[in-house]
Amino acid sequence: MNHSTTVLFASALLTGVAAAQGPDFLFTVSQAEQTLTGSGGTVLQNLYPNDIVGFAAMPCPSRVEKWAPREAFEVMAGDENGNDVYQRINLFGAIDALLMVPSPIAGSTFSTLYFSPAAPMGTAVSGSPFRPGDIARIVRLPTNGQVEYFIRAEQIQIALGLPPSPIVIDVDAACFGYNQGLYLSIDVDIACSPCGGPTVMRDGDIFCLPPWAYTTGSGGTIVATAPGSAIRVYTENQVNAMTANAQVKDRFGVCVTTIGDVEALDIDWLTPSSYTVSGCGGVVNVPTLLFAGETLTGGAVLTTDLGGSIQNAPCWPLGTGCSSIGATLGDQLGLQPPSAVLGVASHVNALAGNTRIFEFAAEAATPQIPAFSPATIDFVTPPTPLVWVFMTFAPGGPAAVPLSLPFVWGWLGFPEYYPAPNFMGLVPGITGYATYTSPAIPWPVDLVFQGATLTGSSIELSTPTMVEVF
Repeated sequence: MNHSTTVLFASALLTGVAAAQGPDFLFTVSQAEQTLTGSGGTVLQNLYPNDIVGFAAMPCPSRVEKWAPREAFEVMAGDENGNDVYQRINLFGAIDALLMVPSPIAGSTFSTLYFSPAAPMGTAVSGSPFRPGDIARIVRLPTNGQVEYFIRAEQIQIALGLPPSPIVIDVDAACFGYNQGLYLSIDVDIACSPCGGPTVMRDGDIFCLPPWAYTTGSGGTIVATAPGSAIRVYTENQVNAMTANAQVKDRFGVCVTTIGDVEALDIDWLTPSSYTVSGCGGVVNVPTLLFAGETLTGGAVLTTDLGGSIQNAPCWPLGTGCSSIGATLGDQLGLQPPSAVLGVASHVNALAGNTRIFEFAAEAATPQIPAFSPATIDFVTPPTPLVWVFMTFAPGGPAAVPLSLPFVWGWLGFPEYYPAPNFMGLVPGITGYATYTSPAIPWPVDLVFQGATLTGSSIELSTPTMVEVF
């Protein structure tokens, strides 16, 4: 079965930049993959589990490119493990869950996105843990490289009726709505005591922390949860039934009947749901959920609507139906399949819907280079004639972190810049891709590069990237 509605949020930007409702979303892959476009032959074609990928659904064909390279997180986190090296290609291991906080004036930016890592970030810079059970983000305040929690692992454990320590949970999927609550799935089965009493929460279950079960702080993040307040809204058997009912194929062309682990969740804001679950003195109005799982290789995305169906983007379904010819290849997500009959190895590992995608990402072709070599910086750009390239010297030494400041002239791109920026040159970006090559760099130094461009009435910045010269 195919489902023809799409995700997402609403609204308009201030400053005259229109934000049309749309089905764009962010996702992560579970294995190393490549973009279907080839990304202009740049390094940005290579996708890793700790990158975030952007799916810009309209116009057809959808544009799918790297939205947040792992190198951006290396700059933001700094030398988080204190080994005097910025680059850590396995930072976070993978991004296991994405959580978009709905914004009435903006789409998907680093200011509205939280995530959960598969492996912990070091604490040499932040002083605070960022663990697989946390949902958090890296922020600048009070200084760079700090962790801001949407919810801590301890608070989720309390809601599950567990003691706050030791940390035993690993968040695998998450989504959130102010009036809907926080929906989660975890990585492994765990005995716990949520609403309803002692049970085993399965890795294929979906449970909710309803709005009455938690307290929020001034920033809208969750600061406390009621003990045993989590409510299971779908059992693994129910998710299996929805998966079977969707009639979707995997990468081998085999119809999928079970979910394994639930690996990704999102709320479909445009499809009404009448499904409710009662418990602990309240009723949860469960929204229509988008979901993916470990058995959905090839990158299929399903919905709970109609008892389980394949989610449709405006250009095509996000999976191949059992009655259709061929396998789910991954090309529906903009991923390059290994052949015309075999899909990508990845399942969707995390998912977050939003109003629109603004793709302006930078990545060093070679993050570490010897002295007297040039640095090459590749960009995925919006359709813009020119990209201004800037460079900033980064501090060195163990636990160092580049310092940034708020960038107030843009609404869509990266929200911070790295002072004092040195203008390095202009490169054309009209094709959607750009490459800058610097003069030879004659001494060991750590450098942050960032792009800027004009778009309508705003100036937008790319994600930052780092080059370490040794």
